Amino acid sequence: MKIRLLFLFWSLWFLNFSTRSILSPLLPLIEDELVLTHARAGSLFLCMSFGFTLSVFMSGWISKHIGYKRSIIISFFALALALIGFRFAETYFYFAAVSFFVGLTSGIYFPCAIPLITSIFSRENWGKVIGFHETAASSSFLAIPILVTLALRFFHWKSCFLILSGACLLVIFFFWVFSPGPRPGEAKKSSYSSVLRRKDFWLVNIIWTVNGIATYGIYIITPLFLVTERGLQLELANTIFGISRIGGVLATILIGFVLDRIPVKKILFFIIIITGLSTIGVALAQVFWLLVGMLIIQATVSVAFFPSAIMAISKITRLDERSTFMGLILVIASLCGVGIAPAALGAVADTWSFQVGILVVGVLSSLSFVVIRGLKALE
Repeated sequence: MKIRLLFLFWSLWFLNFSTRSILSPLLPLIEDELVLTHARAGSLFLCMSFGFTLSVFMSGWISKHIGYKRSIIISFFALALALIGFRFAETYFYFAAVSFFVGLTSGIYFPCAIPLITSIFSRENWGKVIGFHETAASSSFLAIPILVTLALRFFHWKSCFLILSGACLLVIFFFWVFSPGPRPGEAKKSSYSSVLRRKDFWLVNIIWTVNGIATYGIYIITPLFLVTERGLQLELANTIFGISRIGGVLATILIGFVLDRIPVKKILFFIIIITGLSTIGVALAQVFWLLVGMLIIQATVSVAFFPSAIMAISKITRLDERSTFMGLILVIASLCGVGIAPAALGAVADTWSFQVGILVVGVLSSLSFVVIRGLKALE
């Protein structure tokens, strides 16, 4: 029964993450139909990020009053309705408004799911359970571009949102029927002000934000980059885009075993350097096979950053402050990595090129390893 529940949570996280990642492979079509500049197209993710940030802040208050399970159920029903709005969006402002509501309804899941998962599964299995749960995001990175490519052979691109909406409703029905629903306890939590005064919070925040941009920001604009600057057909671009994410699923699984054997500080150093150099490689590669190789390396290594960073946060925080510490980083990094970065990269592309923006991100990511030295608690 618990294995079935774990797959159910995995499905919820996969769909929740996919509601945001699906815009990326569809972005060239959205640009064409709505006649948008790269900057305006990228700003759709900024609208989504604003909604996501707001819902993360609200999630604690909502779950306290109605419980984790009901919070997830209500948010998924609202998310399914928001996705239907894309089907009828005909203007940029309508599309931007729907993007905001998709972000607003999708941000509640994760802060409620982790406490619910840890209340259902025994403590000795938390590492394996959370590690498996996290593969849903990597799987979404891999599957969505490929599924979109297949769907476009049979449906109009806006129908992809309707299919995703139906899947959300189906899975949340099973969650409603089979999942237990413990309410949050009254455990003492660390205040926002005490976390914001910590030096290591800002150091981790810098690393997470920069590498979040290198992961999610680059992911979002990659199809546009491949189509508009590398001259690939949309179907081929999305196929390569999807294949390049295969290694990320494996990396997310394997990194958990490595973290038990090697100091997390060394792992973070390695991941950050490789992510930065491979991002630079994506920008500079002119030969087709080299570009594909750099995309695969970048996509594989960059997603391994997040479980490693979560391990680092666990080592430098107490249990009572961990949720607050993680929540604030998630809010700031999501706003920058998923919101501001795509809009900024789009603006850079309108002025110069995507290549310039990707190159700058790669350089910043490479240099962020210097910040790790300040995390003395990890030594």
